[in-house]
Amino acid sequence: MADTEELRSQIEAIDEEIIDLIATRMEIADELAKAKRRSGQRYWDEAKEREVVHRYHELCEEVSLSESEARQIAETILSISKERQKHFFERRPGASIPFRCTWRTTGTPLSCM
Repeated sequence: MADTEELRSQIEAIDEEIIDLIATRMEIADELAKAKRRSGQRYWDEAKEREVVHRYHELCEEVSLSESEARQIAETILSISKERQKHFFERRPGASIPFRCTWRTTGTPLSCM
């Protein structure tokens, strides 16, 4: 039987893989957002979200994770993805970070971040 340190080490290695995979997924989601913006699509599709959540439920069921756990995983990943894609639609073309301004009534920016 493995000791606690060995088990923690295994968990840490898996966590690194999970983070790498999530980062890769987000990079692809960023590219998807760019493609959607270029083609005039909305940044988020509720029907597609339902499909993804359903797929998560099926995948989690295959590995004996509960419906609640599947929902939590899907909500977390989709929430991050949705926010990132939203930023591509809110920012100036060519900007590397989300761009938001508070406008004066004259139409000139009061503050931007």
